[in-house]
Amino acid sequence: MLIKNLKTWSFGIATIFLFLIGSPALADKWSQRYIDSLPDSAFAAIEIAKDGKKIRHLPHHNHLGEIDVSHLKSALGRIHQVKWVDPANFAKAKDHLDQHYQVYKQERAVAQGLKGPVHINKASIDELIQLPHIGKKRAVAIIEYRKAHGEFKSTSELTRVPGFDEKMLRDIEDLITVE
Repeated sequence: MLIKNLKTWSFGIATIFLFLIGSPALADKWSQRYIDSLPDSAFAAIEIAKDGKKIRHLPHHNHLGEIDVSHLKSALGRIHQVKWVDPANFAKAKDHLDQHYQVYKQERAVAQGLKGPVHINKASIDELIQLPHIGKKRAVAIIEYRKAHGEFKSTSELTRVPGFDEKMLRDIEDLITVE
């Protein structure tokens, strides 16, 4: 009986442990019910349809009013898919989301010991090597690529530099800019 109780207790502890480890991944997905419970201020744009129904686009603040970075990035990635009642709201929403993202990038860069996001079209070797995964060899490769192909139009173009991959980009994307 004691062994059976220990097995049950161990299984319960293991389940709780797995749940706690898995919780952050589960927290990334917002249910429709949660989204519906958010105040209008959690969205990048609010429009009124012809039938008078309120349409809320691109949630990126949580229920406490804090920016949720994964949802902010998702909103920026999905903004071109939105069917706007008034197309002028696209620019307003994009500007709103971009401002939040720039503030986040600045805070992240400072937390990494940088003055701000590194401008990959203007950065020197010394500035580039302050970034994770960028040693002198990669910094030189970035500058050579920039000279040969012109300025980067987006940060994702870094993956075209020999020796630079998607994981490296994910690790530094919030620390760099092309603007």
